[in-house]
Amino acid sequence: MLKTVVYAKVIAACAFILLSENISGYSFWFCAQDSMSNIRAEESKRAFAKFRIHHKPYVDSVQQTIVLRNEHSSFARKFLLGNGLVFGYEAIALTILYASPYSFSKWYRPTPVSYRENMKTAFTKPPVIDRDYWYINYIGHPYQGACTYNAVRSQGAKFWQAGLFALGHSMVWEYLIESGNERPSVQDIVVTPVVGSLLGELIHQATVSMARNGYTWYEGIFVCVFNPMFAINNGFKFAGKPVPRARKN
Repeated sequence: MLKTVVYAKVIAACAFILLSENISGYSFWFCAQDSMSNIRAEESKRAFAKFRIHHKPYVDSVQQTIVLRNEHSSFARKFLLGNGLVFGYEAIALTILYASPYSFSKWYRPTPVSYRENMKTAFTKPPVIDRDYWYINYIGHPYQGACTYNAVRSQGAKFWQAGLFALGHSMVWEYLIESGNERPSVQDIVVTPVVGSLLGELIHQATVSMARNGYTWYEGIFVCVFNPMFAINNGFKFAGKPVPRARKN
């Protein structure tokens, strides 16, 4: 009988030890899982914060500079967003040109046959000097080039990247969009990207400089009229946040 009691106590003790170890193990497992969940949550918060800082405009309090939208992103991201903006306003420009009388646009309404022939001529003959009004060639086109330039420059792209972007879009416009109506123009091919890039850089630097102390109402109007791509990409998030002049790329 005594042996039975002893055996029972030994078995009970072993069972208690095993049960305690299991409970401790499960407690440790749940604690570990809870810790891992907290770690994952913190990592998610940091990743989200990094995403927001990585892509949206903000003021770098350490460097005390303005960081533009997508400034630290790859050029591919800037390129895609810039293309979306440029093709958008080009669609608006095409609508205006087709709706305008010939005296303003100098565009005939081509038939499918004439459109195909015009496209063929554009790729087989050199560009010509057009007879558009001077304000179209030397005010309108530089403004168009500046807007195209700032579509990526306002995202922190380098000067040469934005210049090549403007040149590429000028060629696309002349040879793939406008050539169905008229021969590519020497002025448009040269003036739009070259003068447009120079004008666009001046406007870009002026816009960033005004952002140092926040925009006044008339500076905001200036940005919306002359640098609409900056306003679309960055808004006026820097208003009321004095910072030194932004770094030049």
